[in-house]
Amino acid sequence: MSESTRATVRTCVRRRRVRRSPPSGLLVLLTGGPTGGPVTVEGTLDDGVVHVNHSTTPDDKAPLFSRVARTVTLTLTLCMIALAVIIVRERTPPPIGCATGDLTVVGSTAFAPVVRDVAKKYEKDCEGATVRVETHGSTSGTRRLAEQGAKTAKGSPSVVALSDGRKPDGFPELRESMVAVSLYTLVLNDDVPVDNLTLDQIRRIYRGEIKNWGELVPSLDQPVLLVSRDANSGTREVFQRRVLGRNEPANSSLDCRTSNDPESEVVRCELDSTDQVLSTVARLSGAIGYSEVRKGTGLKGLHRVAIDGRRPVLDELGESSYPYREIEYAYTWREPKADSPAASFLTYLRWGSGQDIIRVHGHLPCSTPKGLRICGEG
Repeated sequence: MSESTRATVRTCVRRRRVRRSPPSGLLVLLTGGPTGGPVTVEGTLDDGVVHVNHSTTPDDKAPLFSRVARTVTLTLTLCMIALAVIIVRERTPPPIGCATGDLTVVGSTAFAPVVRDVAKKYEKDCEGATVRVETHGSTSGTRRLAEQGAKTAKGSPSVVALSDGRKPDGFPELRESMVAVSLYTLVLNDDVPVDNLTLDQIRRIYRGEIKNWGELVPSLDQPVLLVSRDANSGTREVFQRRVLGRNEPANSSLDCRTSNDPESEVVRCELDSTDQVLSTVARLSGAIGYSEVRKGTGLKGLHRVAIDGRRPVLDELGESSYPYREIEYAYTWREPKADSPAASFLTYLRWGSGQDIIRVHGHLPCSTPKGLRICGEG
């Protein structure tokens, strides 16, 4: 047989006349040509036709996939691709502690930088959420929360109050959550070359027994100026309780430089925010004040002061005797609903992405193993 697409069969069948005999047949096996090619017959086939056998012979190889199998495989592949595209395009589920709606955070000015950064990230992660940060002091914040809660017919207002230390007495409806351990520091104008004070020296300064820095630095003649926070400040309350062991003396100056009270033993002014304290201490020679530790770092015109040789070091919390530290508390009016903006933001702050921001700002989250131990000690 030739290798062309044509297979030629030369056959000659003698024509016989046999009465009543069945027609004879001729089987021809063709090899070598392509499967399914045309068959050409040269000669004659009396009373016969050529039938092409389409069955699989031992020499044939069955196709790897049938047409039906190929169709099914292609369909499944397209479905898998479509499903993968849907999964990739599907929005990432919101992180822990997300809820839509408006929330107002009030209270501590020392903790405000943390709250502002957490609020920005919360709004970014939680579509439909808006957080306003309005901080005017710990005591002011808890009072505002109590006032708004009392006006709420039922449930809890969408307000969270942050406080440096526990709330004052007289607010039984407020529910507390421990957020972080905060460190604070004394800050001193750079004109006074003192970087360490004992607890006894600090207490004598704030009682008015040391009125001039020359009593500690003989070559220096510079009056002591006390730059303090107002009565709403949690930072001040912590300073009085943890460091002084008593209240600060009365306010005696309007400009933080001269006394307006002839009977006062000290020159002391009160300001509304930590930022105001820091800028005033940096500006006035002989001025001393206090601040949340990270705010008092790297500022021109002032420096931090150690207490009894100890400095505010986050990694030393729990082992160091440094006294000027406190737990940051968050308060809500009663128990807000689990899916409310107040409850969700607190979850985000304490257990979600807020933990990383708390650490960046130099605080220790209470939800960490070390934080749980220190916060539990109070």
